[in-house]
Amino acid sequence: MEHKTSLYSLRKTIGILGLALPLLLLAAHQDLISSMSHYYYTAGSVFFILILSAFGLNLINYKGYPKKEGELLSDRFVTTAAGICILITVLIPTKSENPLGQLFFTGSPYLFGHESNGFLGAIHLLSAALFFILLGYMSFFKFVLNHNASASRNRLFKRCGIIVWASVGALVAIFALEAILGINFDTIIPAYTFWIEWVAVYAFAVAWLVKGRIHLDVEKMMKTFSQEKSLEKH
Repeated sequence: MEHKTSLYSLRKTIGILGLALPLLLLAAHQDLISSMSHYYYTAGSVFFILILSAFGLNLINYKGYPKKEGELLSDRFVTTAAGICILITVLIPTKSENPLGQLFFTGSPYLFGHESNGFLGAIHLLSAALFFILLGYMSFFKFVLNHNASASRNRLFKRCGIIVWASVGALVAIFALEAILGINFDTIIPAYTFWIEWVAVYAFAVAWLVKGRIHLDVEKMMKTFSQEKSLEKH
């Protein structure tokens, strides 16, 4: 029972952090720029670094359930790998060039910031993509293994996984077109990367919150509120 309670808490923590991330980035910098990763160079960096680091540490600490016969990857392997990927994403940030809007730290070095279009930028993009792919895998393949879960919950988990993967696929396709055609899609859809990342983050956040049984907390809170209002009337 204690193990399950711990798992539920970790899942809810990951989900809540996911919901909060894009909102806090926008609130801190108050300007829309190319991607969430570019907020590393703004006043929103404190939230970018802390929340993604918390993602990584929570995922590495997430043990999940033991690997069952026939399973390709264990819960522990998937989440640990995802946690390492997102920590790499933080430690090796995206390049500081060509974002939309004004960067707070433009013109001076900031932590591990760089202007590289090559190796460092590739590591950042690859680690971020693997992070999303692994969490999509967790939602699509792992969260549906509970035989006591309803069919509707399992459909939600699978859809969340598909949305995460589709978001990664869309970004890869757009980046490839940009490279082939030599154009910047930000001029057509400003901050398209940020919006697609938001969709992916919210998809896996919803999956982790539902898996963490957030609805039971909401029901408990509503019940407590109703009881308190009833006592006030008497």
